[in-house]
Amino acid sequence: MGIAAWRWLRRSRRIQRRRLRSGVLSGVERFPHRDGTRLQSARQGVGPTYQRRYIVRISGSPLTAAQLIKRLCDDLNAASPVEVAVFDKTSGVLRRLDVGDEYVVHMPGPWDCPVRVVERTPLSFRFATLEGHMEAGEIEFRVGEAREGGLVFTIESWARSGDRLAELLYEKVGIAKEMQLHMWTHFCARVAELSGGHMVGEVEAHTERMDISGSRRGKRSIFRAVEVVCARCFALAARLRNRPLHPRGLVFDATLTLHGTSQSWGVPLLDGHTELPGKVRLSRAVGLPPVLPDVLGLALRWTQPQADTGPGASDRAGDQATAELLLATTGRSVLGRHLLRPMTKWSPAFYGSLLTYRVGDRRVLLGAVARRTHLGPADLETLARAVDERPLLLDLVVATEFGPWERFGELRLTGPAHSDDREPMRFNPARHPIQELHPAGLLQQVRGSTYASVQRVAHHGARPRPAPEHRPEKPSS
Repeated sequence: MGIAAWRWLRRSRRIQRRRLRSGVLSGVERFPHRDGTRLQSARQGVGPTYQRRYIVRISGSPLTAAQLIKRLCDDLNAASPVEVAVFDKTSGVLRRLDVGDEYVVHMPGPWDCPVRVVERTPLSFRFATLEGHMEAGEIEFRVGEAREGGLVFTIESWARSGDRLAELLYEKVGIAKEMQLHMWTHFCARVAELSGGHMVGEVEAHTERMDISGSRRGKRSIFRAVEVVCARCFALAARLRNRPLHPRGLVFDATLTLHGTSQSWGVPLLDGHTELPGKVRLSRAVGLPPVLPDVLGLALRWTQPQADTGPGASDRAGDQATAELLLATTGRSVLGRHLLRPMTKWSPAFYGSLLTYRVGDRRVLLGAVARRTHLGPADLETLARAVDERPLLLDLVVATEFGPWERFGELRLTGPAHSDDREPMRFNPARHPIQELHPAGLLQQVRGSTYASVQRVAHHGARPRPAPEHRPEKPSS
């Protein structure tokens, strides 16, 4: 395991992780019914379904695709990272791989992973998991000819966790996911060596995740209970004060300039190269006096390009065109990005999403870094005057839960500032989601209905405090 950890640390950052963005559910449902005992199909697993594809391109190999597959079938351990996975054939002829053969993959931990060969062609073979495996599904190994010459080796799987412990280690803790990533990317690199050629670039890992019908039934009652409690508590607070949190704020015109990152996320906001108009509301969470630190909020609304051209797209255009993102002052470290941080200045400051979003099988957080223009103290009058004189610039950033922050764009706020005391500007990211960014976690699941309850109470039961339009005078020079 020490060797495996060292190899993972050296290689994991070089692996190109991308979203697969193909139909996971349809892939599982189109599998033929497999005859035989002890088979553990994806329909029998727990948790979400994952479709994973590992790809390595090979150049300069003297072998054909069929010869490379045969060499691999003769000895699977020649490509496997034997410190974490050893293939032990328990049924069938040695140095051959035929339909019906069985293997046990010995791995560290409480699992030995039995599999059975269910398909074999001149260019591929496929395993199905058996009872006791940590996953439930199928995995295929295949070699093809590349268009530009050379070979392409691919490992593709369609699976769910085999039991609740495996789901915990994969979905929540993540150690099983990283071990699996190390295992199959190492396998791909070794296949390139066995071919007698060399890798072109790095191994690519493509993943897509989908909840299938019935996979979340056990969690629905918990979600519903938390949802009801949160909605009622915040609705009661809304009867006492029109806005329980962030009661007063200023609204600015905003421009999002997107330029993408060093990797492809499969998310228009993170991959795009464009300029988008929007609105930003800056506020203090509790409304404490400006001399005291308070959690500062940045609520962003913009118009996103339309990607849906299917039937009924025009009917959904109103909701789809608008996206919203709520940020608040947090820390930037691995732990701090999940904790609110009271501040006394609007800038410099870090505004984070606090809650995570799901992209494929990864969870990410979004943030905005206010550049080092000192705008203190954090009161609305100081903010309005400062942005009237000079635009406020923020760097838009993204990070995985444990990864570094990477810049993907710029947010530019311009004056004049407008108060929304008369007509409150309300936000609900659940009703206006960001394309291809899926809320992850319990709090994200209940946030939309909680916001909707508060806004209904505020609209019908509370009277907003009348106030003149906020246009502070510029100080005389």
